[in-house]
Amino acid sequence: MAKKRCHYCGKLFIPDPRVGNRQKACSTSCQKLGKRENNRAFSKNNPGYWQGRYEYVKEWRNRNPGYQRQWRQRKKQKKQSYPEIQAEILMKAIDSIEKNLIVLRKIQAEIILKSIDITAKRAFFTFQAS
Repeated sequence: MAKKRCHYCGKLFIPDPRVGNRQKACSTSCQKLGKRENNRAFSKNNPGYWQGRYEYVKEWRNRNPGYQRQWRQRKKQKKQSYPEIQAEILMKAIDSIEKNLIVLRKIQAEIILKSIDITAKRAFFTFQAS
């Protein structure tokens, strides 16, 4: 893939093939600059977006006391450590392999039965021809 010039620092870089022509930044620091630029443009194009929302939020929080605390607790309980994530991925892989083995064993059994059937037919016809 051809090199591109970074929109933020001007350096040449090879874009990730998964992103292709859409990639504008060469590094995470340049991506942060791009994000900041996009946020500024959004605020400029939508000047009243952040205004007048607090009253609605305050009213909702009064109707739903403790929601954020409960949400944080649920999120903390769901959070898995790196070894737990790796163990879960490994278990999924093992399950997948076991399912594939069952299918492969069925196919193998069908092939063996067909070969036995063919061998028996050959023996039968050879016996009749003699």
